[in-house]
Amino acid sequence: MKKRSHLITQHSLGYTFSRRAMLFGGLQLATGGLLAMRMAWLSVAENEHYSLMAEDNRVQTVMIPPRRGWIVDRHNRPMAINHTDFRVDIIPDQMQDRERVIITLAELLNLSPDDVDRIREDLNKAAGYQPVPVAEHLDYEHFAAISVRLPEMAGVAPQRSYARYYPNGSAVGHLIGYVGSATTEDYKKTHDPLLITPGFKIGKQGLEKTFDDYLRGVPGAKRSEVTARGRLVRDLENKPDQPGKKLPLTIDAGLQDYAARRIGDNSAAVVVIDTENGDILAQVSMPCFDPNDFADGIGRREWQNLSQDDHHPLIDKTIAGLYPPGSTVKPMNALALLELGVDPYETVNCTGSYQLGSSIFHCWRRQGHGPVNMHTAITQSCDVYFYAMAHRVGMEPLADMMRQLGLGASYHLPLGSEHYGTVPDPAWKLKNIIAIGRLPTH
Repeated sequence: MKKRSHLITQHSLGYTFSRRAMLFGGLQLATGGLLAMRMAWLSVAENEHYSLMAEDNRVQTVMIPPRRGWIVDRHNRPMAINHTDFRVDIIPDQMQDRERVIITLAELLNLSPDDVDRIREDLNKAAGYQPVPVAEHLDYEHFAAISVRLPEMAGVAPQRSYARYYPNGSAVGHLIGYVGSATTEDYKKTHDPLLITPGFKIGKQGLEKTFDDYLRGVPGAKRSEVTARGRLVRDLENKPDQPGKKLPLTIDAGLQDYAARRIGDNSAAVVVIDTENGDILAQVSMPCFDPNDFADGIGRREWQNLSQDDHHPLIDKTIAGLYPPGSTVKPMNALALLELGVDPYETVNCTGSYQLGSSIFHCWRRQGHGPVNMHTAITQSCDVYFYAMAHRVGMEPLADMMRQLGLGASYHLPLGSEHYGTVPDPAWKLKNIIAIGRLPTH
């Protein structure tokens, strides 16, 4: 019995061991299968994803701002072009001795304490391989001084770029506008990394702003192979930028300059239109700022001088200036009178004033013009004739004719900041004058 019991125990132990072996073997097989499946998934299905990640770790890409398209006049003469510009940036990941590099740059480029503080602040906020601007619009001597010291300033990247230039200067300030660096608000609208690329500028005013997408172009890319710590190994093949498109205008640059010179320092505006096809040949508002100053970054004092000038050089008087039309309405009123059947040879005796109720309105010629008809009233600009005729026919026919001739209309010109005039009529008078008690209702 003991021998039989011993055999049964051995058999039970053997059976238990076999079950455990099978269980552990199954677990090992399942684990191995899962690992194999995972390896297959990573190496096959996710191959492209991880290859791109590895490539991103090995290759760093920096955007190259595109060259902005030219703006030319009707004869293909340049009005906004690009010229070579020298600048210096810092690549944070490639720096070895940050403070020493900053101090050296400050000495070589004569940087102010504010510039140095700004560079330190930008470096603290910079991420990865994003360049930090140090200085732009450098002359060749300073650019060369940086270039020869590069071996001792790891991370410094001098480069040649392009800056906007306006050959006509202040003559086209309001019309063409200017470019400038994108603001935080500009970046938040699109999150386009090009907007925060050093050296890239966007249109800020005038045609530069309205046609910004047309003029902008497509950025290029500078590719570099780096180590895991960001050290440069070698430069790879670069992708060139695609310049923006050329924008032709109907403006005659010579006529634009001539009009600006004739106005000089006076506060005035000139618009010259081809009456046969409607082309705008010149559109000048003076005095005006020089857009080249804004493209390079205007100083606080200069901005204050412009904003406090009583001649308003920051306002484009051709589209945003609202002024009483004066005697230019007289031919318009004459057309309204002719449509109503008024005899152009009928005369009115101008004594130098016209009484309406208790009010007396004077002619510009206090002694009067004597008897005048429509023709002589226009040639001599007689106020009394048109006072009398306007009183006879009423305000509405005159207002209708002014609207037919384009007064008070909106034209949606590609310049922005347009202001529109008002053609007064009885409804406007009730709302804006009588309703607020500026004139008696009788």
